[in-house]
Amino acid sequence: MALQVISPRERYARQRAVIKPYSSLDLFPDSTQDQLAAAAGNRIPLIIVIYYGGTIGMTPDERGQLVPTNDAARLLEPLSIKGLDKCVQVAWLPVYGRAIDSTNGRWVHWVSIANAIRLLYDCAAGFVVCGGTDTMAHMIAAMNFMFPNIGKPIIGAGSQLPMFELGDDATNNLYYAITTAAADVSGAHLAFGDELMHGLHVHKVQDRRFRAFACESRYMLGHFAGEVELYDHCPRRNTLVNAGRLKFKPDFREGIKVVKLSPATPSESILHDAQDPTCPVLLLITYGAGNVRDEGVIEDERMHIECLRELYDRRYPVILGSPMMDGKVDSPYRTGALAVSTEPDGGGAISGGDTTGPTLEVKAMIALKHATPDDADRPDYDAFRRLMHTDFVGELNSIKPSS
Repeated sequence: MALQVISPRERYARQRAVIKPYSSLDLFPDSTQDQLAAAAGNRIPLIIVIYYGGTIGMTPDERGQLVPTNDAARLLEPLSIKGLDKCVQVAWLPVYGRAIDSTNGRWVHWVSIANAIRLLYDCAAGFVVCGGTDTMAHMIAAMNFMFPNIGKPIIGAGSQLPMFELGDDATNNLYYAITTAAADVSGAHLAFGDELMHGLHVHKVQDRRFRAFACESRYMLGHFAGEVELYDHCPRRNTLVNAGRLKFKPDFREGIKVVKLSPATPSESILHDAQDPTCPVLLLITYGAGNVRDEGVIEDERMHIECLRELYDRRYPVILGSPMMDGKVDSPYRTGALAVSTEPDGGGAISGGDTTGPTLEVKAMIALKHATPDDADRPDYDAFRRLMHTDFVGELNSIKPSS
């Protein structure tokens, strides 16, 4: 039986319809409403923990396999015993009816979380988004794009081991995130282990050890040593931004095909990737600083540079991204310089600049949304290219835009 493919425009319309609007406090669970009411007028900072699932709250099922739960009391109990209630008040919001594994996290979940933050912005000192690690970096990056002028912290929290296991990292990570959300910080960032990392530059680098995430040293914002220690370059609170002045840009669209270049794959494969009916944009994770293959070993073999040129002539958007955490698509090598050149012998690809990792993928989703009319399946090429060369929230520090 042939696989039924949903058109990009139909997929977008259906996904948009399942976003939780959170337009009223009445849409929150009774337990959350009770906690918010109890916090009213209290001088202790209120931190809202928005929980969506992930390893931190998982428990074994009947087969011994970990599944998400919504047991907020169990997650907060170890912190309450140690006196958390004396420092902050916590309101717990299970943002979905059922907790999910973070591998299932997508843009509709990010926007649902953001809708809750937007509604509760004036009620809280800060927010913790508690969930899984596999898509945590994408979610935190998305929060920065959605709230470009936010004056309060949104701190991501997760763990490598569930809280029920001996020797877990969940308790400390959650405590660090909550106390950071009450500190003099603004923006969406990740608290993991004993480090605070800027949310636009987070990369997951380990599967099991507790230092699961990393970023360039210049994007480390602080650390935890019994209390939160913030570095001088950490963005601080802006009390002038209230809910009425808070900018909100929940603009994403799926359809970015992410492909890593490899010696294991023929160059022509990217032409087949570009025929995927569900993805009108290709993001190539290149060699080094944007380098691609330009020399073959057999006759009648097409190289990356030739395939890129064919796609450019078709006006099919291809983004080049660096595979490295500190990478930048600005190659001193001929193979990389030609890849982004729009001259007749160039590939005409779109440079991702020094935006890398999950943030580059999230930005591409934003550009796709803005460049694609709601009734269309593909973006306007020139609009998409221009948007990818635009610095929205400081994600793009240096780039040489091509024509």
